[in-house]
Amino acid sequence: MSDQPATDPAPETPGADGGRLDAFWGRLTSTLAAMSTALLVLSGGLVVGGLVVPSPQPPPPAPYRSLDPADPVLLLVPSVDIEAPVVPVALSEDRVLDPPQDVVDVGWWDRSAQPGSETGSTVIAGHSVHTGGGALDPLRGVRRGAVVDVRTAEGTMRYLVQRKKVYDKDELAVNAVSIFGQESGRGRLVLVSCTDWDGSGYASNVVVYAVALGEPRELAGATAASLSEPVAAR
Repeated sequence: MSDQPATDPAPETPGADGGRLDAFWGRLTSTLAAMSTALLVLSGGLVVGGLVVPSPQPPPPAPYRSLDPADPVLLLVPSVDIEAPVVPVALSEDRVLDPPQDVVDVGWWDRSAQPGSETGSTVIAGHSVHTGGGALDPLRGVRRGAVVDVRTAEGTMRYLVQRKKVYDKDELAVNAVSIFGQESGRGRLVLVSCTDWDGSGYASNVVVYAVALGEPRELAGATAASLSEPVAAR
């Protein structure tokens, strides 16, 4: 057996370890750079989002506010030039809602809701005079969307006319609960007067229904249990 000459290990390539280390640091640097870029993009997105979407601003104040209930003192319907003092009236013994004796006044049924109430109906009745001069002569000319203001000691309650209907005397009696009733209504306003003069008297009643809006903010500070409903209005 012949002796084989000893073989020395192959000499390491100069810089091999350094190359592997450099490669490791290169990969680590690339990874960190990618993470930094992602965080930068995310952070930039948040900042841009903050610039594009401003902080929520408080909503503008509502044009109307609630009004404490109080007795009405003045009725105004500007679209038909109605301006009439309001006085309380009661049902007669035969359950008829009579307007005030003075034809220039209108009567608030004192068992109906006060303006500003959240329930019931504020019922106001007034005279129409076929020769002129009645507080509610122009009521039949009121149109849907008209504004009605009712002033009280607490301020001004504003309403918006929703509908108008003419009832003959029998129809008014049949619909008395829905017209004058206080168990519903959500604080609406009901205006009632006579119409259809036949030469000796009025054959019908005109009824205007208006929904409560509240007290207009620009006028701020200016100056109901279930009951028996009237069966008619003169």
